[in-house]
Amino acid sequence: MKFGGILDLFRADNWSNELVEKITEMLELSSKMFAYATAVIIDGAPDDDPQGRIYDRDKRINKLERKIRRRVVSRLSATSGGADVPSALIFMNVVKDAERLGDYVKNLHEIRAMMPAQPDLELYRRHLQEPAARIREVYSKTRQAFADSDGELAGEVIKLARAEGRGHEAQIRVITTSDMRTQDAVCIVLVLRFFKRLVAHMSNIASTVVMPVDLIDFYDEPGK
Repeated sequence: MKFGGILDLFRADNWSNELVEKITEMLELSSKMFAYATAVIIDGAPDDDPQGRIYDRDKRINKLERKIRRRVVSRLSATSGGADVPSALIFMNVVKDAERLGDYVKNLHEIRAMMPAQPDLELYRRHLQEPAARIREVYSKTRQAFADSDGELAGEVIKLARAEGRGHEAQIRVITTSDMRTQDAVCIVLVLRFFKRLVAHMSNIASTVVMPVDLIDFYDEPGK
């Protein structure tokens, strides 16, 4: 069986539109969580509403994940012939990555409790402000690429995510050989690690737009 990409599937498959909207909402929610968490960590913004801005949004993401999974199972149960299987595989894959974004941002927010009571915010901004701004851009482009099945934009997301991941690793290596005090070094390295995981999951989501179903998550890997 030759698998097509998500755009080929959606041209002939209108049932998936509602699920695209739900996944887009998941991405929007985690993007807002990210903005709140990074403002707290990098800019020293008051952490005055973690329940509403982080945990309630993460719960909403989890509820959307369950709704999508139930909808996929229901669709497969109601149809025969296997025509919906490729779409189902795409949504089961994407929803996993979208849900993990919320989890990682929640973990990112928790780093604030590990930071010094009076952190040197200039230090955190120097290492994290520009990467955080680029991740916000990747979030926006990932949402648009998936919602519009935009293959060109999805390819851009994948390239951006890979470049960001390499950049995060390079920053981590610099920090590990610096004379930065341990508490700050640990916190900044943890943030960069979560940044890397976030862009990796967004790359996975973007890969559903440009890759055949059997190669999702393996964009441009040698031998694939």
